[in-house]
Amino acid sequence: MSPHQAGFGTLFKWRVSDEHAGRGLADEITGYLKIASGEVLALIDFGSVYVRGRIERNPATQLSGGEEITVNFPAHGIRKFYEIDPSRIIYRDRFLLAYDKEPGIPSQQTPSDAYNNIFAALLRYLEKERSSGGQAPYAALHHRLDAETSGVMLFALARQVNRSLGEAFQKRRILKEYLAWIEGTPEKDEWTEDRAIGKKGGRYVSAPPGRGLEAVTTFRVLHREAGRSLVVAVPHTGRTHQIRIHLAAGGHPIVGDRAYGAKPAGRLFLHALRLTLKHPARGEPVVLEATLSDEWPSAAGQSIPPAPPA
Repeated sequence: MSPHQAGFGTLFKWRVSDEHAGRGLADEITGYLKIASGEVLALIDFGSVYVRGRIERNPATQLSGGEEITVNFPAHGIRKFYEIDPSRIIYRDRFLLAYDKEPGIPSQQTPSDAYNNIFAALLRYLEKERSSGGQAPYAALHHRLDAETSGVMLFALARQVNRSLGEAFQKRRILKEYLAWIEGTPEKDEWTEDRAIGKKGGRYVSAPPGRGLEAVTTFRVLHREAGRSLVVAVPHTGRTHQIRIHLAAGGHPIVGDRAYGAKPAGRLFLHALRLTLKHPARGEPVVLEATLSDEWPSAAGQSIPPAPPA
């Protein structure tokens, strides 16, 4: 089978012949793709191999015939380069951990790479911390940021708060605030965008009424200057690429968001500034804020607005 170009590299997919029943996974891949066994083992360990649509990390897995195998070759090769930076941990107790995500790092595994992402790196960090014989670390991810987006990500560290935290996100009890530099200067100081979001040709897009999922975002302009503006975005729903699509649909794509029509820039200038919530175990208000990096353009004389009352 010929390869397909995927978003993160080259993808090969095939179905195991019945004649190969009883064959080991690594041997099947080596024979089909005609590559060295060492490379096959590295791809499996890296999380780049799927059997029946699920990641498979055991090279000795015995095949019965008929399974669909997918091998995703990472675009930049098999490189383990990302680990958690402890200085970017914003908040931590025995129930929760908030991390200031760097731009350019996925929130969770991609089809070709299960190593270089925030969630996997956090689990490795927690594992290194535990004492010999201690309980295996636990972390749950309830929301995600696009790889190019920076800012606050929140994890549950205890199973007893997992459900309540998940419900808080699902039922919109957590206030999420983002900062974005956008192209152009909006006419209004404040507005609400409620265009539905759907999928077309594998991409998330603004959809006609009745053809997509409900999506609502409010925006407020903090600063205007030649050719660009700084806005606060508050998403009231959690659709993929919601803020990016709503701004682009209104004629003001986020600076650097080439996927939605913006000019190239050093990065996508979208930052998850703040989460405001009730602590899932203690009920007290918690405000989690991620500071802006040096690469973020400052707006002369403009301070970031304070967190709203809990």
